[in-house]
Amino acid sequence: MDKMKKGGGGMETTTLAEVPMGERKSWIDVAMIQAGIMICVPSLMLGGMLVEAMSFKNAIISGVIGYVIVAVLFCLMGVIGSDIGRPTCVTAIAGFGRKGTRYIISTLIFISMIGWFAVQTSVCGNAFSSLIKSSAGADFPPQASMAIWGLIMLVTAVYGINALDWLNRISVPALFVITIAGTVLAVNKYGTGNLFNDPDKPGMTIVGGIVLTVSFMAAGCLAASDITRFQRTRRDTVLSSVLGVSPAGILMVVLGAVMTRVAQQYDLTQVFVMVGLPILGMIVLIAATWTTNTTNAYSGGINAVLMLRLADDRRWLATMVSGILGTVCALLGLADHFEAFLYILGDLLLPTMGVILADYWILGRGKPENFHMPQGFNWLGIVSWLAGYAVIRLIPQGIPFAQGILAAGLLYIILTKLIGRPQDKPGYVDAELTDRL
Repeated sequence: MDKMKKGGGGMETTTLAEVPMGERKSWIDVAMIQAGIMICVPSLMLGGMLVEAMSFKNAIISGVIGYVIVAVLFCLMGVIGSDIGRPTCVTAIAGFGRKGTRYIISTLIFISMIGWFAVQTSVCGNAFSSLIKSSAGADFPPQASMAIWGLIMLVTAVYGINALDWLNRISVPALFVITIAGTVLAVNKYGTGNLFNDPDKPGMTIVGGIVLTVSFMAAGCLAASDITRFQRTRRDTVLSSVLGVSPAGILMVVLGAVMTRVAQQYDLTQVFVMVGLPILGMIVLIAATWTTNTTNAYSGGINAVLMLRLADDRRWLATMVSGILGTVCALLGLADHFEAFLYILGDLLLPTMGVILADYWILGRGKPENFHMPQGFNWLGIVSWLAGYAVIRLIPQGIPFAQGILAAGLLYIILTKLIGRPQDKPGYVDAELTDRL
């Protein structure tokens, strides 16, 4: 596919094929999408979790360092996407092979994205019903809220990158202003007496806080290329990743920590209710969940195209199915039991980045012309990935994101030097992806 097609109504139809330069976007547009991913209630919850387990100062240090590391991973993964113009599930093929990526890596990413869509939809639905109850005294079933907002957020994802761009261009600046204003209101109402009332016995170290922050964003780091494939240059990718990810992520940690200390509540939507502004709380809830969750469904749809061997222009259908599955999981209450599993899944996904990064930046010397997509299973990558995960599980007191990524990447480099990658063997032919795997 040599150019990006558009379906009716401007629907995006380029999925696994390379995004042509004429359809790529400015770094500011992509930075807004990245920031929108960061601004959500769970990000505020992260700040609350950190400040409940350590001093206020250490919580902020952990969050800042954690999001700097996240931004670095976004840059490294994202530049691969912008270099070759393809999503993460395609960039993974070099290290895992087409079948290895289709049956293993894309399936895991798909499950992760559907799970997070379910969690976010459940949070939004329950909070929306709670806001209706507290502000208007009316009972609105949480299941109805989940169904309504899950489907609304899904529509944006179905239309693709242009809809994400439009949504975040409007929502992100407003969310920055409203979230800061809400925190100021909370401080004015409750004072700062508890702000530095640190726990007597901290339950987490700074290193532990950094690990929690990076693990929280593991799936987002891995899926970075799904969005950055729309960047024209490496410079644009670095700008959008650094300025989109770090400021928004750090802001959420700080605000979540402040509100947890002064108002005993990390959820800004509830803080607005407590200070007598439930409508603003509702706006924040909807906008913050929408900007994050639509990306979950979008990435889930991209991976479903690879998993199910669909044509590029069927992404809208795959995205719709992904979002509906996530909404159904939320309606069935599975999201309430899913978060622990999603963090385990995050540990499983971390070593994937080690293989992808080693293949592109070390073995391929960071050159797009050295990127190739072998058929079948690349067992060198699969074994390295499993070894990276084993290191994470066997050394629970370590730093999972570092040891998982480094172990997988180093083993992959060693194995390829000893055995050789499929794409380095004589007679290798890199067939087009349009062969439908």
